[in-house]
Amino acid sequence: MKFYLGITQERIPSSDVIYMRRTGEYGIENYRLMDTFKKWIKENNLYGENTVIYAVPMDNPGTTEPAQCRYDVCIKQPPGRGLAQNQVRCRKLEGGKYVTFLIPHTAVAIQTAWNMCFSELEKSGYLLDKSRPVMERYKKTLVDRHSCGLCVPVL
Repeated sequence: MKFYLGITQERIPSSDVIYMRRTGEYGIENYRLMDTFKKWIKENNLYGENTVIYAVPMDNPGTTEPAQCRYDVCIKQPPGRGLAQNQVRCRKLEGGKYVTFLIPHTAVAIQTAWNMCFSELEKSGYLLDKSRPVMERYKKTLVDRHSCGLCVPVL
């Protein structure tokens, strides 16, 4: 079964980002964090046609206690704006080579992509770079067309 609409290899540049983080078992609370973050960026006039939100599970729940799993949602730090406040912090989002699966923007499709992306990566001859996290990428222009991306780091 093909779970994606398209697949590309790309180099995502490292960038300074502003982010919100939660720590705990992955699940419904991650959706709530995304909603909170989207509300915050809209209130701060940071949401526009070129907005790209990354959702980054920082830990593998297979090797990290679920209660200790970190989950970040972030956007590129806007130039000339010191926005690190109580609600958001700043950090570097590590870039590099990625295989990006274009997928439908639905909870079921995203979960299916997570379940199938690693075997698809292997079938395509890529090697997973375990030193960097897989990232969900929500480009507003794609989300408006009901699509998003799953960016898998490769060597």
